This record gives sequence, C-alpha cells and structure tokens, in this order.
Amino acid sequence: MVDASRRLGSHLRTISAGGGLPIPYHEEDKGNRIDMQAYYDLWDKARKNIQQSIGHEVHLEVEPGRYLVAESGYLMAEIRAVKKQGDNLFYLLDAGFTDLVRPSFYGSYHGISIIARDGRDMNEMVDAVVAGPLCESGDVFTQEEGGFVVTRKLPKAKVGDLLILHDAGAYGAAMSSNYNSRRYAAETMYTNGELKVIRERQTFEQLLQNDKIIDL
Repeated sequence: MVDASRRLGSHLRTISAGGGLPIPYHEEDKGNRIDMQAYYDLWDKARKNIQQSIGHEVHLEVEPGRYLVAESGYLMAEIRAVKKQGDNLFYLLDAGFTDLVRPSFYGSYHGISIIARDGRDMNEMVDAVVAGPLCESGDVFTQEEGGFVVTRKLPKAKVGDLLILHDAGAYGAAMSSNYNSRRYAAETMYTNGELKVIRERQTFEQLLQNDKIIDL
C-alpha cells in the first residue's frame, strides 16, 4: 500500500485496512485473539510513511463490524429429525442456509452446542452431520471449503433438542433470504437478565405483500 500510494499522487486522503479484524471461530483459538495494539501499530506505521511521502495528513479507516458483533449472535434451531444414512448420522434442523449461509457459501466454521430439552446429561458424544430442511445438497452446516461435508463431534441428541450455532452475529440476519418461501427468523436480545423480542418472525402475509396477482 505504501508503494502504491506513491504512484497515486498527492490527492490521496484516506487508506483503509478493510475488514481484516478476525475473531476466533474455533474453540481452541479462543485464547489466541488478535493483538489489537500490534495491528494498529502496523497500519499506523504505513499511514505515517504515506503521509510523509505525499506531504499531507492521511486518515486510516477500518471496517470492524464482524469483530464487534459476530460473537454476540447465535442461531438457535430445533432438531426435527435424527437419522442414519450410510455411514453418517444426521441432525436435521428447522433452520437452513436461508438463516446462516456462510457454511454453504464458502465452508465457514461455526461452533455448535446442543441443549437437551428434557434436561438430561449430554455426556455421550457422537460424530454427526448437521443439515437444514431445504431441498438442496448444500444445505449443510458442517462442511468445509469446496463443499466437502464433514462430521462434527457432538453430544448425542434427540428430536426436540435445541442446537446452537455460534458466532452468527455478523452474517446471520444480514445474509438471510426468503429462498423456498422461508420466512425470516425472529430475533431476541438477552439484556439485564431477560430475553426480549427485537424482531418478530416474518409472517406469510409480509412475505407476499409486494406480490401482485394479474389477469392474463
């Protein structure tokens, strides 16, 4: 960027670090967060070099959205079916890539927890594939880049248990869709020890409100 700025000329006023502030998606990375001071020092050094080179003040911008909100949001779904198909055990949810598209889109990893509806112990672990209800082969939450479906070591679950996908705050609602006439999910916020609805689940009437029936 410093080299490029010399070719751009003195009209340059701002440089951008983009959205490069990562969060630790994998549990084993939770204790290894980005060194914010080192990150800033690196970019500020570039900014000062550019500023000195072109002879006037240059501002530094960053897009910190994911870093600020990703870990504050979770996608909660209900396990609607548990079935064995071939060598794989599947947990099938009532949420799909319409609610969190990142795993299907580019194989991103999201941590998974399971809550037993009946309060039983969840000590027994199994290898499971977690998938949604859409009639698409890509509607799988446990896949890697390139569309390779993988299993995840998870507690042994039953129909009716709740499955939680972590770190959905940055991309969940923002990238959701009405594909297959799926309605946008409700959103709740946990604040001051209470859960409060901050967005109602979309109704079918809202889903269709802009459609027009015409005579042919």
